[in-house]
Amino acid sequence: MIWFTSDTHFGHTNIIEYCNRPFSCIEEMNGKIINNINSKVKHNDILYHLGDFSFRNHKSYRERINCRQIHLILGNHDYLKTEDKGCFASVSHYKELKHKPQ
Repeated sequence: MIWFTSDTHFGHTNIIEYCNRPFSCIEEMNGKIINNINSKVKHNDILYHLGDFSFRNHKSYRERINCRQIHLILGNHDYLKTEDKGCFASVSHYKELKHKPQ
């Protein structure tokens, strides 16, 4: 199955206040979002993340998500280090997908 999400902003403490997110701390936010994703995506699924995955430490958050592939479309808060790029199936600024109805 293919899933899409965006704007998780893992590790971005100020996003709680900026976007009025209902969390008391960054650990609570990160945990809840990861649990929500993992409640839907399964090991063999593919996830497209449409920007702003993480403010930093991409690899540590990626490792907590169940699915085998995450394709990252970069957002304005995605500053990847070289070692972080390898934890995604692909990293790009733009991607087009063609849907074939079954």
